[in-house]
Amino acid sequence: MAPWIDTEECTACDECTKINPKIFAYNAEHKATVIDPRGGPYRDIVKAAEKCTSSCIHPGTPWNPNEPGLDKLIKRAEKYQ
Repeated sequence: MAPWIDTEECTACDECTKINPKIFAYNAEHKATVIDPRGGPYRDIVKAAEKCTSSCIHPGTPWNPNEPGLDKLIKRAEKYQ
């Protein structure tokens, strides 16, 4: 499952875009979207979900099965799915 954002709920806090602007960007309405889930490690997606002030980021599942620490990241991501 790919990561996704409840874009309508986005408060444009800049947290996700600061963490990784290759994964997250703003659309024309200045709401965050996932532009490339492979633009960085799953770790960045989970971190963005944890920092999101509106809790609108859903990490999905990792695309790289060889990413270090994946078991812990998946566990951290569970509450945001």
